[in-house]
Amino acid sequence: MEEKKIKDWLREFGLNEYEVRAYLTLIKGGPLTAGELATLSKVPQPRIYDVVRTLMAKGFVITSQGRPKRVIPISPDRVMDAIKRRYNEKIERLKAALEEMYTPREEIGSVVVVKSRITFEEYVRRAVENAKFHLSMAMPTEILEKFKEAITKKDSNVSINLFIYGEGNIPPIANEIRARDVPDPVIVIQDKEMGVYLPYEALDSGSSLHGYGLIIHDNNLLFILNRYFYHVLWPTGRIVYREERELRLPREYIHIRELVSDLRRFNIQNAKVEVFGRFVRSGEPVHLMGRVVEFYEDGGKVISNITVETEDGERHVVGGWNASLEDIEADHIILFE
Repeated sequence: MEEKKIKDWLREFGLNEYEVRAYLTLIKGGPLTAGELATLSKVPQPRIYDVVRTLMAKGFVITSQGRPKRVIPISPDRVMDAIKRRYNEKIERLKAALEEMYTPREEIGSVVVVKSRITFEEYVRRAVENAKFHLSMAMPTEILEKFKEAITKKDSNVSINLFIYGEGNIPPIANEIRARDVPDPVIVIQDKEMGVYLPYEALDSGSSLHGYGLIIHDNNLLFILNRYFYHVLWPTGRIVYREERELRLPREYIHIRELVSDLRRFNIQNAKVEVFGRFVRSGEPVHLMGRVVEFYEDGGKVISNITVETEDGERHVVGGWNASLEDIEADHIILFE
């Protein structure tokens, strides 16, 4: 084998250039005094004693007891065995540390279990960055700090509702912000695509979680999480900010409750809409355009719908996510001038 390759491998095991030269000189020439070693290895004389000390510390050489003292190379077999043991120990420690951080792909249907705080926060960041229409978020202020910049970069067409656990100044980075002191789960819902759920008690300052979080892609579970957010959690918060905005049209909605709210808030009559969705009974896809002739919302804002009349005079009652009482379940609706 070429000596250059041997030198490269020794460097990979942590030896510097002078240490490589000295050790190979000893392997080939046997025990040498420090002076002899400096001359033969071409290591500068002022550096040779430091080089010998570091080689001893790394387990490559020993020194004799007599006078003059000689530097003795330890046999390659013993050196390599010692290096192997050290590397195996480091590998085991590293493996244990990585296992703590690792999030296995434990999937149940469309649910992923995460056990690492780093992984959990990466999913939250992904949800914020990928949102095209709507973000619903509930989290303590210390978690919010990590995502404020990403939230502020969102396009104004993305509607954001933010629920904060804790006190302090909360910048107006969402369309509506509510807060309370008592914490509850960390929740993020991105459009109708992904949800993040983490029990508050699972949070920890370390890299792991006390328990686990859930990354949800299943439509029915997302719907339940959305219902929990808006009908259990959202009403318990005090309003700390609500955007005073103008309605810029056309505007796209994926939650019909927001469309109904805007129709009422801006007193819009006979609005033109485009509906994309499916018929509730048959499940067949539907795409229609028409005018909103009626809209409805119950007192608890659990049921919201609009009645759309097409140009040929047909009327359809259009509901939102997982609609069951209406004619059409809308995936999204565009409101025009």
